[in-house]
Order: sequence, then structure tokens, then C-alpha cells
Amino acid sequence: MKKPPRSAIYDDIYFSTDDGFAESKAVFLDGISAPDVWKNQMRFTICELGFGTGLNFLNTVHIWLETTSDDQKLHYIATEKHPLSRADILNAIHWRELTQYVEEMLSKYLETDLLFDDRVKLTLLFGDSREQLSQSSFKVDAWYMDGFSPTKNPDMWSPELMSVMAIRSNSGAKLATFSAAGAVRRGLIEAGFEIEKKKGFGKKREMMTGIFKGI
Repeated sequence: MKKPPRSAIYDDIYFSTDDGFAESKAVFLDGISAPDVWKNQMRFTICELGFGTGLNFLNTVHIWLETTSDDQKLHYIATEKHPLSRADILNAIHWRELTQYVEEMLSKYLETDLLFDDRVKLTLLFGDSREQLSQSSFKVDAWYMDGFSPTKNPDMWSPELMSVMAIRSNSGAKLATFSAAGAVRRGLIEAGFEIEKKKGFGKKREMMTGIFKGI
């Protein structure tokens, strides 16, 4: 199996060594109860903290296009402080299920634009996640928390960032993350999320899902 790319800045991998494609579905899509979560929703907004290789975006698009009607619209927002090159992304995304989507994504990479016959809008926010969310005004229906490990990239898991997430959340917004760290759990609860630990993917013992209940 092909090795996942590794960040030289954070000395951490971008997705599981077991199977990044399966991990993305198990942790994030299943974690927010997709596709049921967007059933009959004409507009649905997901925000990912840490775009990385675009794997979660591509996996989400894969399921969205298969399970929604043409008039349902997905707005996918993602923060990224250290964007990868197009070549790095092409090298990382090697699953045949996603090959039909990756080239279209890369045709508008680093831009905000409509993709896939206007059924998906991709907005990439480059810079510090907390700063980018603080300067925005959108409301989110589901969160993917997918920064590097809290021990290696603590800014992506700070209570201050979670407080801004709460401001940007619609009531009942779903949340999914591979992390089960106690500090992350406590920060999310303090921010107004109801958190549940679940069985993790692959070698990870636990992960967390949540729903925004309000402060």
C-alpha cells in the first residue's frame, strides 16, 4: 500500500497508514451520519479544519453526488495554513473511486468556485484557522476537525478556536474528529458541543463525534 504523505513542518502524516480512503469515510462521513444528515437539505455547509490533500473533500463529493438531487447544493469550506502543491495532491490521491473528481478539484484549486455542474462550492481559507473563522460570517452544518495531532499542532485544537467554531455553528451542527484527546473533548464541551466517544479507525482506539447544543 502506498505510504501517505508526511508534513515536514509538523512531522505527522496526512492520513492513516492503514487506508486513508476508508479512514476518511469511517471517521468523517460516518461521523456526521452522512448521507442521512443532508437528506432533504437544499443547502448544506461543511467546514473542515485542515484541508491537506483534499481527501475528505473528494470523499464527501463522491457521496454527495451519489445521494443528492441536482438542485441540492453543498458548500464545502476548509482552512489550510500550509497548502500542498497540485503535484503533491495528485501523488497522494491514488484511489480509483476518487480519480474522476480530483482533476476537477485541482482545476480550481486555490480559488473559490463552483464545481461538479454547480452542485458543489469549494471555499479554501488560507491561514490560521481561528483567524480565518473569526473573519468569516458563514454558518456551518457539520465540522471535520482534521488538523495534525494535538501534540504536534496544538493551535488547531485550542479552546479559542472551538469558541469561534461555536459562533459559526448552526443549532444541531454535527462534528467528527479522529482525536479522542481529553483536552479536545473538554474544550468542545465547554464550547457547547455534546460529545460522544466511538471506536476509532485502524490502530486508533477511539474517536469523537458531536452535536452543537449551544452555550
